[in-house]
Amino acid sequence: MAAEEITSELFRLNRGSTATAPVELPWLDVELAILIAVNRHAGDDVAIALDYRTSTSDPSVVASDFFTDRRRCAWRTVAPTFSAFAAALNLLGPREYHYVGPADIFDQVEPDHRGYAITSHGDLAAWLTRQTAQPLHEPFTYVIDLAGTLRLAPQRSEHVACAGRDPVLGAGEITFAEDRGRYTVTEISNQSTGYCPAPSSWPALAAALDRAGIDHPAEFTHPIVFRRCRRCRRCRQRNIVKDDHYVCAVCGNALPTTWNMDEPGTPLR
Repeated sequence: MAAEEITSELFRLNRGSTATAPVELPWLDVELAILIAVNRHAGDDVAIALDYRTSTSDPSVVASDFFTDRRRCAWRTVAPTFSAFAAALNLLGPREYHYVGPADIFDQVEPDHRGYAITSHGDLAAWLTRQTAQPLHEPFTYVIDLAGTLRLAPQRSEHVACAGRDPVLGAGEITFAEDRGRYTVTEISNQSTGYCPAPSSWPALAAALDRAGIDHPAEFTHPIVFRRCRRCRRCRQRNIVKDDHYVCAVCGNALPTTWNMDEPGTPLR
């Protein structure tokens, strides 16, 4: 298709070795790309490809776009790396989230101290009965440890303390209700500014609750989207994205569309 002028222009395909100028998006260099998914039905003209122009070890992922301009294809980036693409689709198993909050909070945590492990409804009932300082309808702190176990701590406890400084598979806030001695989850979020987990952490949380025999909603009742500003070195601000508005609230730069809270750089504020 790249060798034939009409289809080359229509699908924006070219060969870098014979091109008179560098082949850049929205064009695809067919010598440095591999299709990994195509349309099921002939004529839909949809494709996803690995684009090795960005990296030979972890290429970006691009897709064909006939929706913006139906007269001509445009190749657009859908993930900066294949690893980010696979993680977004949960193809790599549960993501491990490392602590990304202030260092002074991390330093205050006792490494051997962790939240209470909940492996059954009996564990949950026993622990909640002892939480006399907090009403049941207020949210508790939770993490999912690397073994996939739900751990709980009182409200306003630091998530990194609940995890004993360790990485987690999920973290946030959880609320329970009781009916005739049976506790169920009524509200649950991934609200944790220490770990900033993605909404895709839900499967690890749901699995932990299912193993413990605790009824819960089908998804986060309050999903939070965290992004870190990467455009301005003096910023590096943590952001909560609302209404798909991917703009840094501090410096106004565009935020990445994929989770990036663990990118190296200056400590987060």
